[in-house]
Amino acid sequence: MFALNDYESVIAIAEEAHFGRAARRLNVTQPALSSRLRRIEEELGVRLFDRDRGGVKVTPAGEQFVEGAERVITAAEETAQSARNAQAGLGQTLRIGMTQVAAYQIVIPTLIAFRKKHPHARIKLYESTTASLERRLEQGAVDVAFLHPPLHAPDLSDTHLITTPMSLFDGDPDPMHRRPLVAYPRSEAPVLMGALARQSSSGSGEYPAAESDTMLGAIVLSCAGFGPFAVTNDYPTPFEKTEACLIAQDTGLTLETSIARRSLDRRPMVEALIKSAVSSAA
Repeated sequence: MFALNDYESVIAIAEEAHFGRAARRLNVTQPALSSRLRRIEEELGVRLFDRDRGGVKVTPAGEQFVEGAERVITAAEETAQSARNAQAGLGQTLRIGMTQVAAYQIVIPTLIAFRKKHPHARIKLYESTTASLERRLEQGAVDVAFLHPPLHAPDLSDTHLITTPMSLFDGDPDPMHRRPLVAYPRSEAPVLMGALARQSSSGSGEYPAAESDTMLGAIVLSCAGFGPFAVTNDYPTPFEKTEACLIAQDTGLTLETSIARRSLDRRPMVEALIKSAVSSAA
């Protein structure tokens, strides 16, 4: 439907917010770029940009097109690189997502085991939260992801790897300074936050003073005096345990870690990585 330079043109206009700068970046004339955009908008039947004296603004339809265009460009670049890799005797590229917790728990031994059996495979590693990784899997931006269930997308499936107990600590050991737990966003960890609320003073209705989307962030906030934090027992903390107050070790709380992929993606490389993860977790 569109050529790669059409997608590149829309991305450049969106990022530069100026036709002149976008044209210089693409090494074309401004009239040529305007004509190209006009053709794209006519073919789509939607307006991608609003233009006025203040500059160029992306419309809601334009935002969706830019997001898709970026995926198209990335896919094209990866396809070309895969061909070059094959010519050079290298393997496929596997895009792997991981949470901060999973990175410490299982990703390293999994990759060691995988590399031994597939020494020519190429890896791209991304670190993010579970919710973000789930979205990236749906969009095809990563092939597999180490994350924390449950999953909410119907076209994804996961294989359980580890269940880890959680403890409650406080970076401020003075019991007179007790505050509600540092929270994890419910959008990122709804099951965990619901369980934490029932286990802590947060359940009393007192609103948490601080929130973080990672355990490291929760530790940092706790050390700054914002309240206790919940952490998996195997997660490394940036301070000696003697400097933190252990509130509860046997909390009854656990965090599951699994490896997820698109249910219909049965490529041998994906299967091989999952097999390596399962064997490493055993």
